[in-house]
Amino acid sequence: MHKKLTPIVQPMYVNQQPTVPTYIFSEPVVPQSNQYITNIEPVFVDHLSRHRGQRIIVTTTIGEIEGVLTGVAVDHIQLDVSEKALHIRIAQIVSFEGFPISYEEKQATKK
Repeated sequence: MHKKLTPIVQPMYVNQQPTVPTYIFSEPVVPQSNQYITNIEPVFVDHLSRHRGQRIIVTTTIGEIEGVLTGVAVDHIQLDVSEKALHIRIAQIVSFEGFPISYEEKQATKK
């Protein structure tokens, strides 16, 4: 079920000069790096994950976003805002606000 690839359309003129056509084709498979590096902040990610399903305010490097925390991964979180899913990199999060959750409550439910 491979999609048929078509040539990329190139401009006829660049800076009012005619261009020589060069045919460029997309590759069906782009090699991917097998190395993935990310900074992990396990305590911060644990604190975030305790608020899953709750409304929180996330302060990022560009401002505040309020929504329901629906997912926490190693490198990003998913925040549902106005029926849209925002994926925010943990490296861009400065802080977050949510209802207080104690460690004792979490440990009591495990027993």
